[in-house]
Amino acid sequence: MLGHILVAIDGSEGARRAARFARELAGKLDARLTVLVVLEPIPMINVGFADVYGLARRQPTEEELQHLQRALDEAAGDHPADRVEKVIEYGNAAETIVAQAEARGVDLIVVGARGMGAVGRFLVGSVSDRVIHLAKCSVTVVH
Repeated sequence: MLGHILVAIDGSEGARRAARFARELAGKLDARLTVLVVLEPIPMINVGFADVYGLARRQPTEEELQHLQRALDEAAGDHPADRVEKVIEYGNAAETIVAQAEARGVDLIVVGARGMGAVGRFLVGSVSDRVIHLAKCSVTVVH
């Protein structure tokens, strides 16, 4: 039985379809729904005296936080407020999605498929592919 569903959103059309699917499924099953946005750190390269590669975690502006909250609200839709949690986390998208699913005891992760071609997947990888390989629970990829 699916009692808790996590859907990860990123503002893409695929994520909107995934949120719709997860919300409808959670409604039919009377399941809890967690809507997650992951903010990835920004890679930085210092070309001063020492070549350094690092990651910076920039805090979102108030306007950006409002935009994220609207996206979370839209994804949660009319799912009962006492059955939905809206979460913003920082980190690598796939790893954070899986970690949040494990920490929350999620039964199903729902993610959108991205329309990247083979070259794009080779260069940056696919979040949905990585989630499938890392997750200990079931994963549904919505096209």
